[in-house]
This record gives sequence, C-alpha cells and structure tokens, in this order.
Amino acid sequence: MRGKASPVGLLTLAIALCVFAFSGPAAADTPDIIQPQTPENFDSGFQSGTCTADTKAEPAAEGPGLKRCSSETPELFFTTAAGHPQIGFTQYTIEHDPYTEPAPGVFFAPIPPTLAEHTIKTLRTDLPPGLTVNPEATPSRCPESSFMNVVAGKIKPACDPSTITSEQNITLVKNQPGPEQWAVIPPTFAPPVISTKIPVYNLVPKPGEPARLGFVVNEALPVFLETEVNWEDDFHESFTIKLPNTAEVSGVSTLVSRLVTNGRSGNGTYLTTPTTCFDPNEAAFESLYSTWFRAESYGAPNPTFPTGSTPVEGKPPKEPQETGEYVKQTGCETIPFDPSIAVSPGTNAIDSPAPATVEAKLPFNPTTEGGANQSQSNVRTAEVTMPAGMGLNPSGANGLVACTDAQFKKNVRTYTNECPAASDIGSVEVASPPLHEPLEGDVYVGEPKSNNPQSGELFRILIEAKSEAEGIATRLVGNVKANPVTGQLTAVLDDQQESQFFGALPKGLPQVPFESVKIHFDGSKDVLTSPPTCSPAEATGQMEPWSQPGVQKPVSTSFTISGGANCPKTLAERKFTPPYTAASDNTQAKAYSPFRVHIGRPDGQQELKVVNVTLPKGLTGKLAGIPYCAEGALTAAAAATGKAEAASPSCSTDSRIGSVSVEAGTGGNPLSLGGTAYLAGPYKGAPLSMAAITPAVAGPYDLGTVVVRAALFVNPKTAQVNAVSDPIPDVFGGVKLDLRSIDVNVDRNQFMLNPTNCTAQTSSGVINGGGANPADPAAFSSYPVSAPFQVSGCNKLGFKPKLHVRVSGPTKRAKNPRIRAILVAREGDANLSRAALNLPSSLFLDQSHIKTICTRPQLASQTCPKASVYGQAEAKSPLLSDKLKGPVYLVSSDHKLPDLVADLRGQVRVQAYGVISTKHGGLKTVFNMLPDVPVKKFILNMNGGRKSLVINSRNLCEKKQTAVLNLKGQNGKRVKRNKFRLNISACK
Repeated sequence: MRGKASPVGLLTLAIALCVFAFSGPAAADTPDIIQPQTPENFDSGFQSGTCTADTKAEPAAEGPGLKRCSSETPELFFTTAAGHPQIGFTQYTIEHDPYTEPAPGVFFAPIPPTLAEHTIKTLRTDLPPGLTVNPEATPSRCPESSFMNVVAGKIKPACDPSTITSEQNITLVKNQPGPEQWAVIPPTFAPPVISTKIPVYNLVPKPGEPARLGFVVNEALPVFLETEVNWEDDFHESFTIKLPNTAEVSGVSTLVSRLVTNGRSGNGTYLTTPTTCFDPNEAAFESLYSTWFRAESYGAPNPTFPTGSTPVEGKPPKEPQETGEYVKQTGCETIPFDPSIAVSPGTNAIDSPAPATVEAKLPFNPTTEGGANQSQSNVRTAEVTMPAGMGLNPSGANGLVACTDAQFKKNVRTYTNECPAASDIGSVEVASPPLHEPLEGDVYVGEPKSNNPQSGELFRILIEAKSEAEGIATRLVGNVKANPVTGQLTAVLDDQQESQFFGALPKGLPQVPFESVKIHFDGSKDVLTSPPTCSPAEATGQMEPWSQPGVQKPVSTSFTISGGANCPKTLAERKFTPPYTAASDNTQAKAYSPFRVHIGRPDGQQELKVVNVTLPKGLTGKLAGIPYCAEGALTAAAAATGKAEAASPSCSTDSRIGSVSVEAGTGGNPLSLGGTAYLAGPYKGAPLSMAAITPAVAGPYDLGTVVVRAALFVNPKTAQVNAVSDPIPDVFGGVKLDLRSIDVNVDRNQFMLNPTNCTAQTSSGVINGGGANPADPAAFSSYPVSAPFQVSGCNKLGFKPKLHVRVSGPTKRAKNPRIRAILVAREGDANLSRAALNLPSSLFLDQSHIKTICTRPQLASQTCPKASVYGQAEAKSPLLSDKLKGPVYLVSSDHKLPDLVADLRGQVRVQAYGVISTKHGGLKTVFNMLPDVPVKKFILNMNGGRKSLVINSRNLCEKKQTAVLNLKGQNGKRVKRNKFRLNISACK
C-alpha cells in the first residue's frame, strides 16, 4: 500500500507495506501489517512528514486536547524548500482488529488476532530525493560504548545531551497471562497500553554507514537506525530498523511507533527539505516527494527483505492508496545559490602539459543557513568552459584506454569498479556537509559514444568519488564538448538519475549538498595543455540550481601564467622559428632516391599553418605510370573515420608516393601519427598535388581522417616544383594538435630523381605561423626557411646528345622554308642546359614576318593570339607517360627581338625560351637555362611560308649548307659541331 505525498513528500506519504517474495507466493498478510489510513482515522497507517510543530490545540467546539501533526492538520505542514523544519516525524500503526464488548458476566474480551502476528521484524524507510539528514549538525556524535552504558543491569545511555536529535514515541500493548486472551478493563474494552517517550541519539556510525541513530526501549532493548544512501540510483537517503520479536521476548507488542525529530538540532541544519518546488499534482512529479515504507513481520518473515538496494522485482506498487492531497513546496525563488569555480593550470609554463585543478564550490555556513534560514540550492547542472588555448593534449593519448560503462559500474552497488588503470587520468575530492570525511576517487576516460566533438559524447569523463567508511560511492558521467575550430573545452555535468521507485527523475545531478568538488588531472598523463600566452586566462561557466530549473548562474575565474623568460602576452608576440631540413638519401647525380622533408616546431611557438617551399632545380619526380588519387576518393577519405581509413584506404596504393608522420602534443612524449602521401591531380591552379592522408586515431579516440593537400606548381622555365600546402589544422576533431614536427618521406621506388647539376642549391621558401590568430590566414606570420642541397658525381655523367636539322619547302631565293630540328639524348647522360644553333647566312631572319607578338601576361594565362604562333614543338621525357606538345610563339622580351618560346603542355607545362638574333647574316637561336629534366627527344617544327621566321638569301641547293651547333650539359660538358651539314630535303 502507498500513501499520497504531502508538503515535502513526508506527510501522509507512501505506504509500501509489501513483504517481497522472489520464489513462491507472497505472504497473504503482507498488506495487512500496517493499519490502512482512512478518512475516518487520519492518525492511522504510515505517515511521515515535516511540520512547524508536532501538536495543535483543538478548537473548543471539538473538545479539549491536542492534535498531532498529520494529514488532518495541513496547517502544520512545513512547506519551505531548502528549509530546516522544526519537526520531522515518521509514524506507523500496526493493523489490529477492533475489540468487542464481552457478554454480561464475562471478564475477558473475545480473542482478536494477536498483535504478535503483526510484530514488525524489519522495516525500511526511504526518504525522497533531496531530503537531507545532516549527522554533522550536532557538536559531536555519541560513541556506541557510551550509548550502551550499563548500570545495575540496565542500559542507560551516557551520551552528551547535544547528541539527542529525536524522540521515539512508542505505544505498546501488553499481553496478559493466558496465551489466547486479552485482559479487559471495563468499560473501554481495549487492551492495556503503555506509552513511552525515548530519546534518540546521533551515534558514531559503523564503517560503511553515513549515519547511525539509536534509542533504548525499557532500558533493556537497544534499537538502531542503520542508514544508507542509495548511490546506485537517485541518491535518496534511507534507514533500516531490525527489531526483536518483543511479543515472544517480553509479551509486549508495538501498536503505534512515532519518531519525532528536531529538524534544527545542533547548528540548525539537521534536516533540510529538497531544494525543489515541482508541482506534485502534475503526473511527472506525482510521487517525487514520496517517502516509502517497507516492512516484514514475524508472522510472515521474508529472508530477501531489501535491507540494501532494492532489487527491481521488489519495487513497491505505484497505484495510489491514500487520503488527502499532494502539497507543493514553496519559496524556491528565495533559495540562495552562490556557486563559484577556480581553475589552476598546475604549471607556470606556456604551451606545456597542464596538471590542472578545477574546483566548484558552493558555500555552506550554518550561521546563515541554519534554523529559519534556507540553505543553498543543490546544483542541477554545471558547465565549465576552460580558458581559450587550454585544450586537450594529444600527448595524453599515448597508452590511454577507455573505461566502458559496464566496467565503470554506474548504478551498481559496489565499491570497486573495473576501469583499466590506463584509463585513470586524475583524482577527485568531494566535500559534503553531511559527511564526516570527504569522498575521494578517480577520474577515468569514458568510452566514446560519438565522433562529434561538439556532442560531448566523444570526450567523456567518468567520475568516481567514494568513502567506504561513509558507505557511499558516487559515480557520475561528465561530457566534454570541444570546439572544432578553437579546441576550447566545455565540461558539462547534467547526469540523468534513475529512481528505483519512480523511474527516470527530472534530468540533473543528484540532489545532494556539497561544499566543493575538486578534480585534479594527473600530471603524468598529459591530458591538458596550458594556454599559449601569459595574458590572463579566464574560465567561465554556468550552474543551474534545482530551485529554479532553467535559470543559469554565471561563474568565472582567471589565472595568469608567469612563463619565465618566454612569456608572450599576445599570440602575435610568440616566437616562430621552425627548423626545416630537406635532403635526398642518395646524393648521386641523376640517381633515384627517397627525399625527406622535416619541419619542426619548438614548445611555446606559433602553430604551423602553411608550408610554401620550392625544391632545387632538377629535383623532379617520375610521374609516368602513377595514377592520380581521384577527387572523390579524397572527399571520401576526409569523411571517413580514422579506423575505417586505416583499414581500407580511400586512395589506391598505385597512387602512393610516400609516407607522412607527425608528432603532436606538448611535453616530452608527443603522440606520433602516421599517414600516406598520394599523388593527386590539379589543385588550386597547380597541375599536380600531393595529398597527405593521416588517420587521426589516438588511444580510444577516433577523430576522423586528416587530409591536407599541397598544390605542386611547376615553374615553366625551370621545371622547379613549388609546393604550397593547405592551411595545416592546429585543431582537429576538437583537439588542440600542438604539432611538434611534420615529416614527409617521398620514398616511392624510382620516383624522386636527383639533378644532373652539382652546383650548390637550396630547398627554400617560407613557413607561415599562426600569428595573431591561427584561424585567420590574414593574421599569419611568415618565417623564411632554407635547406642546403647539392648532389655529387656530375662529372661522371656522359653528355652526347645528337641534333638533326632539316630544311624543307622552297629553296629558291626570297622564299620562306620550313625548319625541323630533332634533339635526341642518351639515357643516363646529363640533362641539357644550353643549346645554340647558328644557321648559315643563306637562311637569315625575315623581319617582315615578325608581326603579331604574344605578351608575357598572355603567355602566362595561355591567351596568346593565334597569329603569334610560328611553329609547333613536342618533347618526350622518361618522367612522363605522354608527350608534351605545344605551340611556338614569338613573345615580347627585353631583348632586341622577341623571344622564341616553345610552350609545351601536357601533364605539366614547360617552356623553352630561345633568344633569336642574327650572326653573320644567319639566324641564331640560343636556348639558355633549359630545365634540368631528362628529355629523350625534342622536336621543333618551325612554320614556312608567311609564318616562317627565315628567308632564303640564295638558292639553298647551290652548295652545301652548314650550321654551327653548341650544346652544354647541366654537368658542364659540351658538344660542339662547327659547320655540320644541314639536310635540305628538296635538294636531293
């Protein structure tokens, strides 16, 4: 049976009188242990409540006397939320049959069912969530040795009077001689009763109990109230009493038991009502303020009576059996709520591992909160946002594992969880006014429930604070939201509690008081990083009181890191001097060799953002036979989880050109992550790109896949490769990366080819740092970098290319022939550096045909006029699968005449610039500074007729026509052919 809740859930409250049997049928008399409460008998049944007084004078019209606080005296109800009631009581009346008047001349009443059959063996009272008993309110607690003080064979407690918190009022029925008869005292026809009032003492609890109360009946029978906190569900408080069979022992049975507590014992805070004002007349809160009473009798003992956590099968019925109405608590708008937070980084170094301490406080001062005052509201939800720049440290993922929910044992009544030691990242300490000692424990990394850093389900913390001496183990789940752009962290505590009686409670933290909650992160685990500057760092937050759901109280705190010698006040003031190296493993000229690039970043410096470097001349890659990683595959990689990408790469291994490794995190043990470099297609105006794909899997976290592309621009004149990366993320998946190094190892077999020029060179460029704002490219800083580069053994390379020149078309004077030149190079030779060809005086420049000229801007944008084309060219290189082909333009220049430019296009774009002039009357063309790239064959076809640049000064067939050729290799070797014969095709 269950009664209906009154003001704070303690008046006319729950009657849960079932004896639970888990095998076989339930005892038939289970619902009959306690007398039902009826409108005709308000003072019966089970009642529990808080009152302003325990008695009330009856009106004269009703007769003299006093009425006790009950559902019949609602005007005595104490309804102030977070208040300290003058009186708290719990009462039950044993079920008994009425006594009938005996027949004339009979001196004994008819035999009713004996009260002995209903003598309570064990009872348990469960208080509503939020109703707090504070055993620390009294100046001291009575030791059991003093409580059990024996004088002349009788127990006479020698406890300090200040430890008295309650009074036990018991109405006993004494059985008269005769096993089946009650003595009758006419004319009441009721059994003889004995009423007694007994002080209840606040005792020193046994290990495992938060509190212990005791009283002594008839100076012979000690009775203890064993308390516990239901920390496996809604944290409500309860007490259990185990009673001897007094009917058998002393012939006395309890008829009525009423425990009356001074709610303002000691410092005035012994009892505190819940700090909520939900309306119990609403279905969602109907039984929220109910007190539950369970009992078993000696007449129907139950070996599985729940003296601890109630099994699911033992839930009392929820169908109401009550009189009276629910009464709502009042005064929530006046409940004080003054939380504060404090954050200490635990270090004076910027951008370093931070063994931080985060503390939330709620003041408790009995002088201002006891007696008639209201206590601070319990905290319903709490949010703390850490200072900007103080983010998750990737170094902390080394060796880190997650604790599963099953291992954490939330909602399981055990003092020992099964979280792996490697999931422990810190400690926690909770101080609570009702507890004699603080709760202490650990903070664990919880298993991720999402890959979204903003959800709070990716970074979860599991908090366990316990004291076996107090008999409490608190387990809470915290959600840490990480800003995906800045990495700023917000920890949220709003744990959902479940009640064994009412199912899901209103969402929020347990309704228990605390003075402070302190979380300290283990310095050896490196889970957090300190801010990057020595300017004031502010942590902010908000806390919601149970007294006013939806109202947020802002909190804040700040600290300043001293930083020592390296102490920038702003982000822009930070140093940025990243180390840079770039070198081939093998320095032999024209050898294939892995090429390695290393970029570092010292602690405390700006973030690595953009790499823009140009490789040495002649350091090229063999693209032939390598497919690009498709754009769709790169998009899929960026959307994939890290584990999925690692297990099944989006790009084909055929596109792989190397590996990428990064080190991330502050401290001496950064996290290492490996990835793959793929060749990809055109990107941001560049003909090629490299895609570095790195699965971001660290410890238990899968943050996704990092895809950073570098546009590979090819200088048309020098064929030098200029690599320009996308902005490198400084935050990914909500984690502040704190990159310490980036290593790119281009190690595909026979891919990177060394130059054939042994002149000292550099791999140089600029690296951008995060500057004043790592999220804004306009605020980036710039640092020039240069790495020396030089190959050796160039003189061992041969150089014997061959040139064939054929003149076709008209041979007569004043005609314009066509010219075809074919240059063939030997495999393994040094690459061509310079080519000069002097045609004979019989073929001189026809300046009348120099008309339409392509400007240099037009050439760069590939918009040269069609009329500026004077020929065609093509080149075949072992580095490319297909030929490069393109027009030959006359292009404006700084020379006397326009330059002759072969604009070769294909997988890349290369331009050969020729300076034209006349020498001894003949046309001279000099190609200077040719790219140091291998060319197997180069063919130049110059137009004839009106687009020819040469004109016959005589008949070409009159005599042998010779030219002068001068070729120079990149290694300095030369080929000279003075007066080699031209092939005049029409003269044969």
